[in-house]
Amino acid sequence: MPPRLAWEASRLWRTLGWPCALGAAGLALTAFAVQQGDALARHQQQLRAQLAIMAKQAALPPAPITLDVDADSLAAFHAYLPAHDSIPEQLKALLEVAQKSGVTLAKADYKPQEDGNTAFLRYQITLPVKAEYAQLQTFIVDALQALPTLTLDSVLFKREQIEAGEIDARIQFILLVKKAEVRR
Repeated sequence: MPPRLAWEASRLWRTLGWPCALGAAGLALTAFAVQQGDALARHQQQLRAQLAIMAKQAALPPAPITLDVDADSLAAFHAYLPAHDSIPEQLKALLEVAQKSGVTLAKADYKPQEDGNTAFLRYQITLPVKAEYAQLQTFIVDALQALPTLTLDSVLFKREQIEAGEIDARIQFILLVKKAEVRR
């Protein structure tokens, strides 16, 4: 800083002191706050305009949803499904996956669920099992990978005590197969 400027600053400081410095800082802070307030007011106006546009769009009736399923993809889906006669092999494959995962299946409930207008049958498989959580998770994932037309419907976990290692679970799968051929 040049000597003359330093001397002037020193003289002003002695003359005006702390009260003037605080006043100048207050004025600078006020100017900054006013500038920020204006910017926030502009941003608030933009948000209100966006909100009004979105409210108008929400009030409009929803566009009708059309399912664009062509006959080729539906035929490919039906061709992909295993035959009704293959249900025993599918169940055997499920049991093999359970054994590989270390899950013992004591019993199982099997219920066919016909859906009137479809060309396939839902075969509900309910498996009450007792195993470690990691084994159950491995079993579910491996079963879904081994049987491509198997879907997981629900899983219910129950543990008697927190420190118990094994979990009682009820796993419900749905196996999709073609409907049985009508024999005449």
